[in-house]
Amino acid sequence: MKRLLNPKVLVAVVLVLGAMVISKMYFPVPLPGIQLPAEGVPILGFRVPNTLIHTILADITLILFAVLATRNMKDIPDGLQNFAEWVIEGFYSITEDIAGDRARQWFPIIMTIFLLVIVANWWELVPGVDSVGVVEAPHGNKGYVLEKLGPFYVVTNEEVIVEHHGEEAHGEEGHGEEAKGEEHHELPTTEDGRPYGVLVPFLRASATDLNFTLALAVISMVLVQYYGVQALGMSYFSKFLNFKGGIMGFLVGLIETVSEFAKIISFAFRLFGNIFAGQVLLFIMAFLVPWLLPVPFFGLELFVGFIQAFVFAMLTLVFFASAVEAHDEHH
Repeated sequence: MKRLLNPKVLVAVVLVLGAMVISKMYFPVPLPGIQLPAEGVPILGFRVPNTLIHTILADITLILFAVLATRNMKDIPDGLQNFAEWVIEGFYSITEDIAGDRARQWFPIIMTIFLLVIVANWWELVPGVDSVGVVEAPHGNKGYVLEKLGPFYVVTNEEVIVEHHGEEAHGEEGHGEEAKGEEHHELPTTEDGRPYGVLVPFLRASATDLNFTLALAVISMVLVQYYGVQALGMSYFSKFLNFKGGIMGFLVGLIETVSEFAKIISFAFRLFGNIFAGQVLLFIMAFLVPWLLPVPFFGLELFVGFIQAFVFAMLTLVFFASAVEAHDEHH
């Protein structure tokens, strides 16, 4: 308690709170544009989806982690090596409990899915994701007034309704909120001469793009069929085309076929829905009360990001294990 009442601590708290109030007064937090399709970031004359850039960033993060954790291997691990071995051993133990003798074969795939999804989900919570990018002229009927802050543009929450826009109105200048940029085309201005535009963020969570989750789901289910055929041969397909069991056997096979495709949809939309909903939740909380209120929701999204990665990986593993069982074992 005495440390908390230290004058230096109190002065620091007052300064931080004062900076927050001033920041809120002069640069109100806008509600970001929320849309399903990934935005295209202009890079070298091409439009690159910001979710793809985010996925590449997650890949680079994993590669760097692997290099740093294994560059000085020790018999008695410490630091990153210790953490990496703890994660891998724990996950391998779970895989072995479900897959048995096939754990060694399936573990690399399951672990890769888990690590990629969790790192991509957690990168969403890093400041700058969804809020720093390129400012462009509005392509729709609404934009936001921009405040010039040295070489930066800061997006305010003052909306501008665009009545007329065309090719001559499209332009891009600078970067998004607190981001540096270069002038390419002149931004449109309001009647009083203030520039306005929309923010195209450099990074957006990978799982908020249905292409990412659907691709993972398709890869998982294709591998399910591959391992099923590898273990059982062509008899694997008898569970889909079962003519020996009469009408009921045929109907059950039809249900199994529909179920395989339903798993792809379930995989894709479960991950997409949870991460996209979490992103929208963080946007709204930051818009309503920018300070302190969003903090517990960041903790919630940290947990959700882990759970969704774990569920995706574990369901894939369970489907692998189910595919390699002989059909009479289900009875």
